[in-house]
Amino acid sequence: MLSRRKFLNAATAASLAAVSPVNLLAEQRLLPTRLIPATGEALPIIGMGTSAAFRSGDRAASWNVISPFQDHGSRYIDVSGSARFLVADIVREKRLTDNVFLGSYFSTEDDAVSRTDAARLLEISGKESLDLMHAYPENAVPNWHVMKGWKQDGLTRHIGVARHSSKHYSAMMGLMETGTVDFLQVNYSLLETQAADRILPMAMDKGVAVTINRPFINGGYFDIVRGRELPAWAADFDCESWAQFALKFILAHPAVTCVLTETANPKHALDNLGAGFGRLPDDQQREKMLELIGSFA
Repeated sequence: MLSRRKFLNAATAASLAAVSPVNLLAEQRLLPTRLIPATGEALPIIGMGTSAAFRSGDRAASWNVISPFQDHGSRYIDVSGSARFLVADIVREKRLTDNVFLGSYFSTEDDAVSRTDAARLLEISGKESLDLMHAYPENAVPNWHVMKGWKQDGLTRHIGVARHSSKHYSAMMGLMETGTVDFLQVNYSLLETQAADRILPMAMDKGVAVTINRPFINGGYFDIVRGRELPAWAADFDCESWAQFALKFILAHPAVTCVLTETANPKHALDNLGAGFGRLPDDQQREKMLELIGSFA
C-alpha cells in the first residue's frame, strides 16, 4: 500500500503550503460548521476518528495529532474502547473540556457498565454531560429505551447509532423512524456510495445529524489512486491532494454534518483539514469524480 507520506511528498511545494497552518490562519483559520438538527449546535465539518496514536496509548503522539485539529476549530473526536479515557485525560490536561465534542460507543446490553464508563469519562474529561453516546444497531434496536434513558437522565446530550456496513442500514432506518435519533454514523465515500440511496435522504428528512466513517476505506482508497496524477479540474473546487478529493466528495453531500478522519501523522491531519476550506464540488463535478475513481477501480 502506498503511504500517505509518499503521496504528500510527491505533491508540489505550493500544494503543501496551501494546507499549511500559515495559509489557513491567513485566509480562513477555523473550519466551516454545520448545525446538529436536534440542538442547533454548530459542529465543524471535519473531525477525528480513533487514531492509531490513541489506540497505542501514546500521549505525545495523540496530542501531536489532536493539536492541529484544535488549531483550526475541529471539535469532534469519535473514540472507542480504552482509548477514549486517554483522549478524555488529554482534553482535561490541555483545558479543552469545552472545545472538544466527544463521541463514544456504549453497550446497551449492560446499562450499569455503560453508566459506569460514562461517569468515568465525565470525571476524567471534566464535562458535566457527555456530548454523544452511540451504539451499534444490533444492540441499539432492541434496547433503544436504554439509550433514551441516558439522555433523559442527563448523562449525554445526544444519542445515536453507528455502523460501517450497508447490511445494517435497514435497522438504522427503523430507529430513525422513531424520531428520537440525534446522530447517525455511516460509511459513505467515492468507493462506498450505497448510503446515498436511502439512508442519507432519510436522515435529512428526519433531522438527524450525519457523521461519516471510512472516508478512505481504511487506506484502500490510496491503493486505487496510487501513482496517479490528480486531475487538473480538481482545482475547480480547491482540491490539492487525493485525500482532499475523497473528503470534498463526501462533504458536498447535503446530508453530511461531519466526516471523521483517522491519522497518527500531523502532516496528514493538515492535509485532511485542508478539505474543509474552499469550494466543494457541485453535482456534475461529483459525477465526474465518481467516474474517474470508477475507472481506476
